[in-house]
Amino acid sequence: MSTNELWFTVLGPSGCGKTTLLACMNEYFSRVMKGAFSPEDEATFKKLSDAYARLKLEAEDNNREIIFSGGIEGTDTSQEYPFTLKGTRKNVPVRFFDFPGGWINPRNPEQSSHFEEVSEKTINSSVIMAVINSPYLMQYDGKYKNYAGIDEIEYVIENSLAQSDEDKLIILVPVKCEKYLANERDTEELRETVKRAFARTIKLASISSPYYGKLAIALLPVKTMGNVQLSRFEVRDNEPVQVFRRITGSKFMPEDTDQPLRYAMSFLLEQYKKISSRSKLKSAFNFVFGMGNLDKTIASIREGINENVKGSEIISGRELIGLPDDDGEE
Repeated sequence: MSTNELWFTVLGPSGCGKTTLLACMNEYFSRVMKGAFSPEDEATFKKLSDAYARLKLEAEDNNREIIFSGGIEGTDTSQEYPFTLKGTRKNVPVRFFDFPGGWINPRNPEQSSHFEEVSEKTINSSVIMAVINSPYLMQYDGKYKNYAGIDEIEYVIENSLAQSDEDKLIILVPVKCEKYLANERDTEELRETVKRAFARTIKLASISSPYYGKLAIALLPVKTMGNVQLSRFEVRDNEPVQVFRRITGSKFMPEDTDQPLRYAMSFLLEQYKKISSRSKLKSAFNFVFGMGNLDKTIASIREGINENVKGSEIISGRELIGLPDDDGEE
């Protein structure tokens, strides 16, 4: 929450699939809930729509093997993707922030000023989405895991928690994970591998942590293509390159791309319910939810949460997300 806007930060190294995730999310909500949640301007819609079209074209290429070029060419500047939540009396901006991969590395002295921008955005973001390039963690016993940027992502998360006294939702989003959701054994391996990789972050929600009760963590794998899976790695110019193969007879069909936003909206709705005891954000949340009457819009998005998504898990903070406990009570 920042100045009557909802801020979300999307973290991950360059090329991990952040733009692809946002493009698929935009396509879903533009199709299913058009108007309730949509890009704020034509430029944002076009950028994400073009990225989606490019992804679809590559995923449906007649070539048996594919090396994806990515949704949008990387830049040296941060990216903002402004959306609008439509209430009964007011539209409220929702901003997604994405940064060049090098910016999230605090040990890079050349990027110190940029890291300050990353820090400021994440401190003021209610929700942080960590996009995880799954093959880097899963293949060859994690030989290429350093390319997934886990250490950098965890540092940014820890820094944002240390400088904020508000509740936060961390969403771990494995992408390019079709290969690992094919059967129950591989799905469980994906889930446990991601949890081991983010052990430091998960520990922040433990009962011994100062953030206990203030941090929700959800693991939500997303199929951003649906019809391809990793074939192998090739080393080119001393860098690992992922080569994908189309699944015979399958069509481009992203799955569960809506779930991260649904969880985020559910979390924010719970935050609104708590404003009476949280004076710092009381006026801002009253403005966003009360004056805009967004509670019905957000509740309708929340209704589509699917806890049966393969590989998903609410690691901590069910009550912060507003989901029923094991007894069926919120």
